[in-house]
Order: sequence, then structure tokens, then C-alpha cells
Amino acid sequence: MTLYPEYRYDDHGQLRPPLWFWPISLLLTRSVWLFVMAGASRQGGSDILALLYPERWSLYVSLLTDLPALLALLACGGTFANPQGWRARLRRLSPSLLLSSALTGLIIQCHALVSLGWQFSWANALVLIASLWCLWYLLKSRQLREYAADKPHIAND
Repeated sequence: MTLYPEYRYDDHGQLRPPLWFWPISLLLTRSVWLFVMAGASRQGGSDILALLYPERWSLYVSLLTDLPALLALLACGGTFANPQGWRARLRRLSPSLLLSSALTGLIIQCHALVSLGWQFSWANALVLIASLWCLWYLLKSRQLREYAADKPHIAND
């Protein structure tokens, strides 16, 4: 008897990440994806980054705060081969990694809003609401905690 329906488990009997894990991880690693896209668009890459991150240090700080969420993304799968390996340890830490990335990102957003004098813009408002929702989900999600705690089932041959 399993706790979740069969489609929630992969071929190795491990829980798959919850559905909201993917959009939350993508939101929390948005500066990494912007950096990669800017690097891929050779000529206009520096212009894109200058538009989104007018101060270069803000890009570096954003990349640093996205690092824990990126590590949680890297830990998604492949832990059945080595249940004591680094990916398995990162998988067990993934809720904490995502939470730390969400909190530091929220602090940076609040700092940016204060420096802008709390001027309203739809982009800032939507990202702030999405970040608050992510923070709430990460604190409340039982599925995410169970995904992180799930250990691979080792077959005794």
C-alpha cells in the first residue's frame, strides 16, 4: 500500500517531485535562466542584463541567492543509483534549500522596493505575490517534505 497514487512514483519506486516544485524552482532560479539566455544571445546579452540588472552587483547577488534552489533542482532524480551520494543528500535538503532561496530573494525584492520608494509596477507586484505564495507553499507543503524524506527502495537480489 502506498501513500500516493501510482503515477506519483517513478520506475524505481521513489516519489516524484510535487507538481508545484517545478514552477517554484523556475521562479526561484530566474536570474540563472536570464543569465544563461543572455549568454546565448551573443550580441544583445549584455544589453538585456543591463536592462534587468542596472547595477552589476545586483545580478551577482541574485545569482548567489538562486544557488540553493539550483542545487535543489540538480538533486531531482538519479538518487536510486547511490542512496548515500551527494544528490540524495541534496534531495533530503531540498525543502530547506528552496526555502532559503525564497527568503533571501524576498529580502532582495523588499530592498529593491524600498530603494524605489515603493513605486508600483505590475512586474514587481506579480513577482512579489508569486514569491510570497512560494514561501507559503514551501512552509506548508506536506508533499514536498515527503518527497525529500523518501528513500529509494533497494531491491534485494
